Amino acid sequence: MENISDKVLKLKSIIESKRDTWTLKEFQNFYHNVDVNKDINENEKELLAKTCGQIIEEKFPKRQSKKILGDKGVEGKELMEKINNIVTKEFDWSNNDVDTKVKNGGDMISGRTAVCYYISYKGKKSKINSGFHYRQKTVASDPYLEVDFRKVGTEEKETKIFPVALRDEALELYRSYLSKIIE
Repeated sequence: MENISDKVLKLKSIIESKRDTWTLKEFQNFYHNVDVNKDINENEKELLAKTCGQIIEEKFPKRQSKKILGDKGVEGKELMEKINNIVTKEFDWSNNDVDTKVKNGGDMISGRTAVCYYISYKGKKSKINSGFHYRQKTVASDPYLEVDFRKVGTEEKETKIFPVALRDEALELYRSYLSKIIE
C-alpha cells in the first residue's frame, strides 16, 4: 500500500495504544470519524479500518466482535470470496493499490450497517476505483449487492444496486468496470 501519510501512521499508533483502554463504542466512533474524513485517502482508510477491525476481533468477546464484524454475514462473506476468486483469476491484480481480498466494510465496523463485505480494485497509477459490495442494512432486512465505479478524490461515482439473486448481472458489470481500469 502506498500513499500513507505520517498523520495516518500516527493515528494507527494511537489506535494501537488505546487497545486496552478504549471501549467498543470508542473504536467504532473513531473509525466512523476516519471514514467520513475527506482528508484521508482510500489506502489510509483501509489501513485504519483493518487496524480497528483486528483490535475489535482480538479484544472484545466473540459475541461482541461477531455483532460488529460478522457471524450474521457468513453467506455474504462466502459469496464475496467466490466473486473474488473468479475475478482474481480473470484479471491481473498485480497493480492493485489496495489489498486484494474480501474486506470488512467500514459501515459494518462502525456499526452503521449490519453486514458489509467488499472487494475493490484501485490502479496504482490511475485515480479510478471499482468495488463490489455485499450489504445488509439491518439483520432483518434483505441483503443486496452494490457495484461502483469512481474517480478517487472527486464526486464522480456510478453505483448500481442488485438483489443478491441477480449476482451474475452484478458480476458482469464489475467485470466491465475492471476491464476499463486494470493496467
